[in-house]
Amino acid sequence: MSIEVTLTLPDELVEHAKQVGRSTQRRVEDVLVDTLEFTELMWPLLENLPKQALDQDMTSLGDQEILALVSMKMDETQDFRLEALQTKGKQTGLSEAERYELMALMQIYRIGQLRKSEGLVEAVRRGLRPSLAS
Repeated sequence: MSIEVTLTLPDELVEHAKQVGRSTQRRVEDVLVDTLEFTELMWPLLENLPKQALDQDMTSLGDQEILALVSMKMDETQDFRLEALQTKGKQTGLSEAERYELMALMQIYRIGQLRKSEGLVEAVRRGLRPSLAS
């Protein structure tokens, strides 16, 4: 099943997709679909993050959930793999699949760090943690 979606994309993104399409003899639409399908591969990796790490409003979380979010760390296996890919990339370079995996893991790391910092702001606001400026 497919659903048609209309998107407004930045010119640079479309140009890049066109270049990939020309070099692989595919339509730009197919290149963009492939890219989105790759992104879908990242979603199971996000399941390792606690629910509050993804989308809950900080004000709706209890104090213990906020404190757990503040001390949250990346899954050990993902963290090890992220470090290994970064090291390999610096030393010998990465295959295309490894570059995609690294991008996905970096995105998971960024999401975790963003939510962790939002949790810290909320913890300071509630008086659960001292301000870092103190």
